Amino acid sequence: GMQVSKANDVKIYNLSAGKSVPEWLNDRQRRKLEQKNVEVRRRIQLIQDFQMPDVSTALEVSPDGRYIFATGTYKPYLRCFDLKNLSLKFERGLDAEAIKTLTLSDDWSKLVILEEERFVEFHHQRGRYFRLRIPRPGRDMDFCRESGDLYMVGSSNEIYRLNLEEGVFLQSLITEATSINCCQFNPVHQLFLAGTSEGTVEAWDHRDRKRVSILDTLPSIKDEIEGLTQVSALRWFSPLQMGVGTTSGHILLFDIRSRRPLLVKDQYNALPIKRIELVQRENEGDLVMSMDERAIKVWSRDTGKAFSAIEPQNALNDFVRYPGSGLILMACESSRMEQYFVPSLGPAPKWCAYLETITEELEETEQPAVYDDYKFVTAAELDQLGLSHLVGSNVLRAYMHGYFMDIRLYNKARTLTQPFAYDKYKDRKLMEEVEKERETTVVKKKNESKRVKVNAELAERLKTEAEGEASREKRKDKRNKEMKKAEAASIILSDQRFSKLFQIEDFEVDETSEAFTRAKNGMKKKKMDRGEEVGEESQEDLEDEQQVDLSGLDMGKIDEELGLRTDGGESDASMSSMEEKSEESESEGEKEKEEKRKRVEAARRRQQKRNMQRAFDDDEKERRAVNKPTKFTLHQMDTGETTTKFGDADESDEEVSAPLASRKQMLVEEGVEEEGREEETPFGGKSVTFTLKKKSTLEKEAAAERTERHLKQRKEERRTLGSVRNMMTPLPANLMLNFKGEQSSGGPSGRGGRGRGRGRG
Repeated sequence: GMQVSKANDVKIYNLSAGKSVPEWLNDRQRRKLEQKNVEVRRRIQLIQDFQMPDVSTALEVSPDGRYIFATGTYKPYLRCFDLKNLSLKFERGLDAEAIKTLTLSDDWSKLVILEEERFVEFHHQRGRYFRLRIPRPGRDMDFCRESGDLYMVGSSNEIYRLNLEEGVFLQSLITEATSINCCQFNPVHQLFLAGTSEGTVEAWDHRDRKRVSILDTLPSIKDEIEGLTQVSALRWFSPLQMGVGTTSGHILLFDIRSRRPLLVKDQYNALPIKRIELVQRENEGDLVMSMDERAIKVWSRDTGKAFSAIEPQNALNDFVRYPGSGLILMACESSRMEQYFVPSLGPAPKWCAYLETITEELEETEQPAVYDDYKFVTAAELDQLGLSHLVGSNVLRAYMHGYFMDIRLYNKARTLTQPFAYDKYKDRKLMEEVEKERETTVVKKKNESKRVKVNAELAERLKTEAEGEASREKRKDKRNKEMKKAEAASIILSDQRFSKLFQIEDFEVDETSEAFTRAKNGMKKKKMDRGEEVGEESQEDLEDEQQVDLSGLDMGKIDEELGLRTDGGESDASMSSMEEKSEESESEGEKEKEEKRKRVEAARRRQQKRNMQRAFDDDEKERRAVNKPTKFTLHQMDTGETTTKFGDADESDEEVSAPLASRKQMLVEEGVEEEGREEETPFGGKSVTFTLKKKSTLEKEAAAERTERHLKQRKEERRTLGSVRNMMTPLPANLMLNFKGEQSSGGPSGRGGRGRGRGRG
């Protein structure tokens, strides 16, 4: 199968993922395994044998897009894959490890390879054509198609030029750097760029062999370490724009008309940039692909915003994107060359158009393990299983410090040698679950204790209310109230929305504040009014609050109204006795005397307040009884009739029928209403009085003239029925006869339209 991953909501299909087949299997055993195993059979082999013996180092696509060249080791190999046949075309051994491959023709017929040990090889259709050496080890090369010169750079300050038409070396170009890491020609105007170890980019014109300019990239990098940052990759995007990669993991986009970069992108891996590619999209912005040893990152060319990323398991050496598609081929530190398909970067190539169909059918989420059908065991494990005598046979395959063996044989041997292994395993898992549950309980209790940082008293009170049960001796409504309070308390404690109430100090309740005291006393006052029990401390606090509230009242008047004081003498006597008692109690302490006086005054005022409320309720009942209507009378009203006549019972019919102006004048004369006062009658309670008078002779003549003019206009605009009949479709013959017969008989009924009568003979 294949793996499907998402990076920034971009689907990435790993075509190389799948069940691995051991290398020691021959072709017959491999075919047999594919027949038996569905997972092996479902592997996607986009290109047959697309791998190297050990490590792949470089990839190159031919200009015509039909061939892919791959180099690798060990042993050093060059392999050419034919994409039309999806198979290996040829394979050639090399004498040294290849660094870069460059095609000189559109197909596979002409090829140049830059190798280690200062070798340069030229290949044609039959094999190696020529081999030469350069003065210093090479690192990169490119071909100038205008002059036919091969430019090679390496660990020196010289740019070696080899003319392929004459086969001779030309005079080298001398740079200001100690060594050169990369180079490239612009395919349009053939300007040559060389990236140096000093962090500069030198531009040369091949026509006069002179340096055009030097671009220093280090000032544009913030975290640059002087002497360590070098230019490691170059790529022309267009005739005027280019991308520069550094060993510090930065990519800089330049316009050759300016020394300031258009954009600086950090790969955030602190690894040298090995390759840069441009992805052009028609309807959307262009993307840039930058590769280091760890990953390939795709980001916007204009803004630098991350688009996606591909991170294989193995270190990357090189990659190539098939032109105009979303297929990416990678050379990694493994024998298998990775293949990825990203539909967002482009469609599938023509030679594998079926890829878009099977990606949806075969995508998987789990990554298969390596060698699922085989078990790796050490020599000690073989002794425990009693299979040491199989060493050297075909059943065991030596690998590193152990052996690979069939998983079915391993399971059978383990069952025979350890019959009680399953029971021990089950007991061990059970003990692990018990220990885990214990640890969870302890941690939960600790977390609960740590969770309450502020308002500990409030949390404790809510916890008590939530856990406590209502007493069965209380009334039913009482129990309901207790249950509601317990439910509300449990919600506050368990709901995460109220968790900050017990964790953040900003929500701590200040019980010494005036607002808290006022709210607390208000709650206690409500409880007392409902007849609920209030504590002794709460009672004293409430008395103090009530004393403040009633301090502005004239208690003498209240006592006289409620009848609590029969005469002034008794009041004076009581007050004098209280004064005598207070004087006698001065010896007991000033504090006790003050508290006693407060309690007495508070009790007296509470009684006065209750009496006032009771008297007010009695007066209200009497007033309602007097004003209560005895019966209701329904009156029928005409349209436009007002309801004012029902409120004024003494008003005579003559006054009601009088005009509004006359009635208002009467009110002014009686002194009920002031003259010129604005009326405040609501909408619907007003009346309008008007009188009709005969039209004068002039008005009659004007009306007759308007009527005559109207009739004349109608007569001018009138049209005959002829034009209307011409537009109508003629009736069929039978309907026309019936229509004429009805007209002659005087109507449809045959009797001039009167009834259904029969014709008289």
